[in-house]
Amino acid sequence: MNKLLLSGSFLAMLLSGCNSTQAEAPQDAKLTRVNPGVITQLQQAIQTAKGGALVTLADDVFTKSAELLIDHATSKGPDGIPIMSAHSIPSEKFVLQKSADKCMLFYPKKELLVPLPNVECEVL
Repeated sequence: MNKLLLSGSFLAMLLSGCNSTQAEAPQDAKLTRVNPGVITQLQQAIQTAKGGALVTLADDVFTKSAELLIDHATSKGPDGIPIMSAHSIPSEKFVLQKSADKCMLFYPKKELLVPLPNVECEVL
């Protein structure tokens, strides 16, 4: 009986030790401070993740939500009105995440994490 108790205790201790050495899973986050430098760093991270030109971001990006959807521009007719169904390119999704003390931009399409070293964020 004592051997069984000791084996169970050892197993529990071993399993808890494994859990404590695993990396902290990233959690959705929001920005705590937004300034032109943060916006520039986010623009560069998005460009790094998906390629293409720099995107224009709102001044309150990632302040209310952890997700950002980027839509592709639609073509306009000669009258300046957008042409319906001019493209079928889906929106691009990005998620602001925090793991330990680091903020990162996650691009689910490529399962890519881009570190944001000078950005402050908090878990939602």
